[in-house]
Amino acid sequence: MQGNGRKHEFQLEGHKIVALAYNTHKTQTPVIFIHGITSSVNSWEIGQIPLLADYPWYSLSLPGHYPAAFPQDFQAATLTAELITRLLLEAIRSLTGGQPAILIGHSTGGFAVLAVAAQAPELVKGVCSISGFAHGRWTGVLGLLQSLARSGGAGQALFRFNFAMLARSEWYYRRALGMYAYDRPAVYQHPSLEPYLALNYPDTKQLDALAMQHWFQRMPDVDITAWLPQITAPTLTMFGDHDPIVPPAQGHLIAERVAGSEKQVLAGVGHLLTSERTAVYYAVMTDWLQKVNGR
Repeated sequence: MQGNGRKHEFQLEGHKIVALAYNTHKTQTPVIFIHGITSSVNSWEIGQIPLLADYPWYSLSLPGHYPAAFPQDFQAATLTAELITRLLLEAIRSLTGGQPAILIGHSTGGFAVLAVAAQAPELVKGVCSISGFAHGRWTGVLGLLQSLARSGGAGQALFRFNFAMLARSEWYYRRALGMYAYDRPAVYQHPSLEPYLALNYPDTKQLDALAMQHWFQRMPDVDITAWLPQITAPTLTMFGDHDPIVPPAQGHLIAERVAGSEKQVLAGVGHLLTSERTAVYYAVMTDWLQKVNGR
């Protein structure tokens, strides 16, 4: 299923980076969304359109996530916070023409927007980390996959088998979504689940298992905690108190290290807070966007 965004492609240092553009005729501050690990640029369209009816906005890919792609000879050791930030910064500059933007990211996207805000404050009017982190050591099912990706031949073969299962079975993909949540009934009963799957699952089927292995192998060593005090833009960190993937301590750390930041902790919520507590998400984001855009 094809989404409604206009596709942009960038060739940066041999990487293919992709963005989808929406509402580009609007004149408010542009908003850039960055998705989480194993997701895609199509993951943001469902649910964000009502929130951003008055904003020009873009969904930007993480490197190596289909339809984006690593260079053919890419090596895991080169996947660093510096490289990720540099690639995303160049894409953001191209999308906005250098105009300061509001950055919003989920999970690894939350890490990414914090990194960009720290390294290029002149391009950032506000930054929101949703279930994000500074140190990429995960827990739960993603922590297990990190261990497999770092454990050599047999473990890496099992890692790739899991991604092959995602590509072959939408049922498997649906079940995997529940492992990210604390309030699983809210996720599986959510009215946006089927539209989300229709847009996002085709991209998941196309994920390069080796590219994902690189990400899972390297992220436990990636830590931008020392960068956080460099962030000067208004910052919101929002996370669930029962996140099975990113320890809630990471959200508290971000709020502590970024001066003047705002923290929203959602009770009884896991990693998928946009589905687990949609009304709260809309209320918090609407208020925050208005405050940031009014500056």
